Amino acid sequence: MINIFVTYRCNLACPYCFAREMKQSFPFDMRRETFDALLEWMVRGALPAASFIGGEPTLHPELADMIERTARAGIAAVLFTNGLFEPDLAGRIAPHVSNVVVNFNEPQTYAPGQWERLNANLDALRANGARITFSKNFSPRFSRYDYLLEGLERHQVRSVRYDVSRPAANKANDHFTLDDTRGVMASIVGFVKQCEAMGVRTGLDCSVRFCDMRDEDRQYLERVSAKFTGICHPSVDIHPDLSASYCLPLNGVRIPDILQFRNHEEVLWHFAQMVRPLRLRNVSADCLDCKDFMRRCQGGCLALRRTADAAAASAQHHAILEPASHE
Repeated sequence: MINIFVTYRCNLACPYCFAREMKQSFPFDMRRETFDALLEWMVRGALPAASFIGGEPTLHPELADMIERTARAGIAAVLFTNGLFEPDLAGRIAPHVSNVVVNFNEPQTYAPGQWERLNANLDALRANGARITFSKNFSPRFSRYDYLLEGLERHQVRSVRYDVSRPAANKANDHFTLDDTRGVMASIVGFVKQCEAMGVRTGLDCSVRFCDMRDEDRQYLERVSAKFTGICHPSVDIHPDLSASYCLPLNGVRIPDILQFRNHEEVLWHFAQMVRPLRLRNVSADCLDCKDFMRRCQGGCLALRRTADAAAASAQHHAILEPASHE
């Protein structure tokens, strides 16, 4: 799976979003000829699946055509969306998309009319036979999930992708720190248990630090939650100019042109080598003594570790510059 960021334009401004700042670097949408070259590369490399993401990808005027062409090429197309697209788009994409992952936010965060548009579009997708997955990003300001459980029932959705909010490169978004994750993971375990009781499948989007959970909670999530892991792997986020990043929170770990590689596997290997030094940075003595470290757990999200490392360096810098007090 690769993530194709066809545009960084968006019709929402979610506080936890770590993609919003990317619009400064990529103010343009992916062009048709650029996508043509990318699709040829995906077919030549026998890529099994690709996701279309943003920003809000449904703002791209050629998205439906991109998805249809991808599906006809034998590549499963997944759409990530906030669900606020024009009503006629549901019928155009439903026959060709393998999954529509809808960011389902708390109702009070939407402008007037948007909550109604979201639910109407979900009804239209289901009526057109599309598979729907809800997406929930837990952040300090938005960790409720009662409304989401109600939405699962209303729209008969039976899968949820969840994650802890990760820091943007400028750390300006609403995100948890490494010190916060122990508390939020306890809440997430409760969320997953309620989903399981409803017959709803869950899946973690990135990775978590094992010591931020009780052993019984970790074992439970490993058993019932898909992709639950303590090791993060490259997501391969492709920008509109075909440069690509390890992931958006680590968008500085980047290659200039994905077409320079023969296939997806070569890109994964290259990124894995690029971040190898990062995996050993800013880890505690407890990590180094842990039997799971660098085997089943890497000691926390690399982007969160980078943020913690930068904060520590900043604090040390200020401590050096500030004159000592003399009493």
